[in-house]
Amino acid sequence: MANDNGFTLLEMLVVIAIAALLMSLAGPGLRSFLLASARGDAATALYGAMVQARGEAIARNASIIVCPRNPAARGDHPRCDASATRSWVNGWVIYRDSAPDSSSAKPAAAADVIAAGEPVDRALVWHSEPDGITAVQFESSGRLSSSTRITLHLCRDDDPHWEGRRVQVDTSGRIRLARDTGCAA
Repeated sequence: MANDNGFTLLEMLVVIAIAALLMSLAGPGLRSFLLASARGDAATALYGAMVQARGEAIARNASIIVCPRNPAARGDHPRCDASATRSWVNGWVIYRDSAPDSSSAKPAAAADVIAAGEPVDRALVWHSEPDGITAVQFESSGRLSSSTRITLHLCRDDDPHWEGRRVQVDTSGRIRLARDTGCAA
């Protein structure tokens, strides 16, 4: 009696077919899982950036700004996106404006940059309220320089009913991170 070790070609094909079937069933769920993870990471990162900017404004006794990051900026430091298509999805920049009257791209110098955030998954999108928020500025008191509350909604681009997240900054400077169903609005 021969002692055969190994698999036959038929056994190998059956195992591969079963694995392929399981992967095709898990694919959509895996994508949703990855987007949910990216949602949490992106929302927490922007919330942390706002908290850091407020803390820096108080500590430095100066205005600190958080703006959408320009993905095409070249040079020795990240810059704010001044284009019409600016998006918080491209990341963000926290900086102290050392040249407030300058018309050059902000921040004007690398020494002004406090922190920068990375882009998020392209299936996610940030919506601002009010529309078109170009920057969030904290005064030296920690209060928001705007006279209205700013809310950034993180949504899934292809599913307006997906449970998103929101980062909300009150005029008092209070920053909140919460679940959001405002994407369908």
